[in-house]
Amino acid sequence: MERESKTLGSARCQPWCFTFFLLCSPDTEFSITLNRKDALIEDQKTLASYGIVSGDLICLLLQEADGQPNLLSPSSTPPPLQNGQEPSILIPSKSQAKSPKEEGHNEQVDNQKSQVDVQMSDKRAGSSLEFPSGLVSEDVDLEEGTGSYPSEPMLCNEAADGEIPHSLEMLYLSAECTNATDALIVLVHLLMMETGYVPQGTEAKAVSMPEKWRGNGVYKLQYTHPLCEEGSAGLTCVPLGDLVAINATLKINKEIKGIKRIQLLPATFVCFQEPEKVAGVYKDLQKLSCLFKDQLVYSLLAAARQALNLPDVFGLVVLPLELKLRIFRLLDVRSLISLSAACRDLYAASNDQLLWRFMYLRDFRGLVTQTGKK
Repeated sequence: MERESKTLGSARCQPWCFTFFLLCSPDTEFSITLNRKDALIEDQKTLASYGIVSGDLICLLLQEADGQPNLLSPSSTPPPLQNGQEPSILIPSKSQAKSPKEEGHNEQVDNQKSQVDVQMSDKRAGSSLEFPSGLVSEDVDLEEGTGSYPSEPMLCNEAADGEIPHSLEMLYLSAECTNATDALIVLVHLLMMETGYVPQGTEAKAVSMPEKWRGNGVYKLQYTHPLCEEGSAGLTCVPLGDLVAINATLKINKEIKGIKRIQLLPATFVCFQEPEKVAGVYKDLQKLSCLFKDQLVYSLLAAARQALNLPDVFGLVVLPLELKLRIFRLLDVRSLISLSAACRDLYAASNDQLLWRFMYLRDFRGLVTQTGKK
């Protein structure tokens, strides 16, 4: 009989069915199925009419005493035939030969197990932003929206109203603040660390205020920076009535230079009415972050690199010429002329023929056309 004309009935008598008879008695009735549900019962039809071709997987359905078909569930699966000329028998294991209700239950259990496995793998992988063990108590609620800070790390300039970074809360708790000025200095200390400054005197405590940072009404903080390893920076904070004066100094080769001084009003950024509620102590973190970093921190770092004869590492001056020209095109002529007078580098960058041609076509071409018409 040609393979193309083989019928379903003749397929039952093929040698590949002998494996089935080794597992069941010879008089056991069975049917062939492709989807483990619907039995193929018309033996006179050809295999090709069912879409069965060489290499397809098929299942065998046993006839139970109540007449209901049941998948064959032997203890082991026989190996497939090596000649590859006949369809392969798929003999499911006991775990597969279950009712649809049991299969749905097992699928749900498997999904839950997979989720647990993923969560466990995430915990084992850890995070580079995690704090050392023991710094956060086990009963702290870290779920977003339920605690005083969200579960994801953030910077002060990303904190919305009612939110504070986790690092700020840990610093505040370790500092044992007694007034609004203490809380403000803790925030200033965190802003220094966000810009890369490394505090001195906190080697043994990663998330705590430096030793002797507060004393005799004056606050003193010392830092080093990876971009200025040969120098150190210091902040001296002095309360002056309702204000706090912050003096930034630079120490290079045993020489101390005063670089910058700013004054902050603690009441603007700190509300110390309920000091036990850390999230309610601080406000306008985004505003203070921009103000403090722009007016003091970056100026301090730039002065340190200039004193060490090191090139600038940030700011408009260090941008590539292409980016500078893109920024210059956003300015009007008067602003561009003022910017070119700031330093030699910006003067050279603004002295570009294509830039001024663009400025002419954008701002003066219409005026020239109207003058010519008159």
